[in-house]
Amino acid sequence: MNYRVRADGRPLALGEVKTTVKELVEGTCVRHHVLRNLLKMYDKRGSVLRIESMLLDLEHFKVFRTKEGDEGGPLSYRRLRKGVADLHRRAEVSEKINDRYVASLATVEEKRTLAEVTKDLGQRVQWKGRTSRALNPLSAEDAALFEAISQGGFMIDGFSNRQIRAILFPKPADAATQKRLSGKVTRLFRLLRAHGLIAKIPKSHRYQVTEKGRTSLSVILAARQANTKVLLQAA
Repeated sequence: MNYRVRADGRPLALGEVKTTVKELVEGTCVRHHVLRNLLKMYDKRGSVLRIESMLLDLEHFKVFRTKEGDEGGPLSYRRLRKGVADLHRRAEVSEKINDRYVASLATVEEKRTLAEVTKDLGQRVQWKGRTSRALNPLSAEDAALFEAISQGGFMIDGFSNRQIRAILFPKPADAATQKRLSGKVTRLFRLLRAHGLIAKIPKSHRYQVTEKGRTSLSVILAARQANTKVLLQAA
């Protein structure tokens, strides 16, 4: 678990993604946990697939509203409240989480070849006036980055620099090294944004994998884990 320190010195948990798979009498249940937020997928005796999300920790979710107690005040993005006042927004957020998860599952039926999916990723791109390098799905560094941002739990509220840094560089480091690694992850995020694989969540310091990213990364990671015999048979 990783922590950020509040102004008063109390630690604020950023959350660790945990995934569990259970085989039950009724079917298979897959759960992704981040703090007290839960994304769950299960089937009913192999006939109905159901996706559910439950949001109890609302630290990273926002709603466009007035300040509490000042109904006539200016509107701005504020923290999502747990009461019924923001229930409509919680429903919207939950629906988007479920939609992203379902979209990621749909990539299992991707019909394009690996070459077709990764063609653009293997080219240098221009983004915001700067050139970004090509991505290499076969390199250990790029593959580790792809696996880090593809964790199912990040479909709930996205991921931050700190969370991905903890996955890519888990060993403890001093403040100077942490700052250097933070800068490196920021550059990696810029690279992924340039290729259209991730997008920044508005009014936050968090990111989500895009639809293009979900398709491309699912295919790439599946190919990396495939048995060579299977790949040769498909050639």
